[in-house]
Amino acid sequence: MTRHGSLAYYLAAWVCGSFFMSLAIWLRDLAGPTVGFISFRSAFGFFIFYFYGLLLGVVSALLGGLLLRRIAVLAKFRDAWQWVLTGAILAPVLMLILGSFARSAAIQQTPLPGWLNLISFGPSVVLEAGLWLAAPAGAATAWVLYRVHRAFAMPAETTEAN
Repeated sequence: MTRHGSLAYYLAAWVCGSFFMSLAIWLRDLAGPTVGFISFRSAFGFFIFYFYGLLLGVVSALLGGLLLRRIAVLAKFRDAWQWVLTGAILAPVLMLILGSFARSAAIQQTPLPGWLNLISFGPSVVLEAGLWLAAPAGAATAWVLYRVHRAFAMPAETTEAN
């Protein structure tokens, strides 16, 4: 393990960030006019959807976690609400920036290079589902990341905060 819990922090950013984003999109689609209840089949479908969310959201989740941590450390955030508010703002902005590459390629009808397609396809799915879904997912992820960051904070940082 690293000294500041970086491995746990970025693993949580990836796993939890992808989970919350997948859950937000899944619940939005589940609440559509064709499905009226949650069944075993729809729950199994969520896990498949989450698996693809893990694959397609790895870059955006890690980048979002990095930016959130840098902003929080530089701004000396001490409370969870500061992390949550920043995460709720940062996630839609990041989805908009990263997803715009895929959208512009679709408009121009030109294929993206493989690495850029990998980076931008997940955020473009979020843009198609609704950019507003990134805000609650970003807020939930930021709360988890705040808890992980505080758990691995150096003793001097924790005594300063109290």
